[in-house]
Amino acid sequence: MEEKKKINELVHQLTLTNRGQLVVEGVSNLESYDQDQVILETNSGVLEVKGETLHIQQLSLDQGKVIVDGNICSLVYTDEDALKKGKSFLSRLIK
Repeated sequence: MEEKKKINELVHQLTLTNRGQLVVEGVSNLESYDQDQVILETNSGVLEVKGETLHIQQLSLDQGKVIVDGNICSLVYTDEDALKKGKSFLSRLIK
């Protein structure tokens, strides 16, 4: 509980260098990732990173920091509730 509070107090910051490296600070959880998409829970909302050949270079949830390499195409903040509803809808389709 105390650790989560510390992460929420961190400043949320994005640094994108030449669309090839993204440094995200203020991360509380890594929801999912593959080579085309990374979904991060931050203290400012859920961040969806889309691109090609994405790779997590560094993951430090203790420090609230994630570094993603690859060809980054888009960064989108989504509502956490909408993301959960989307998973529920998709899981209903699969059944």
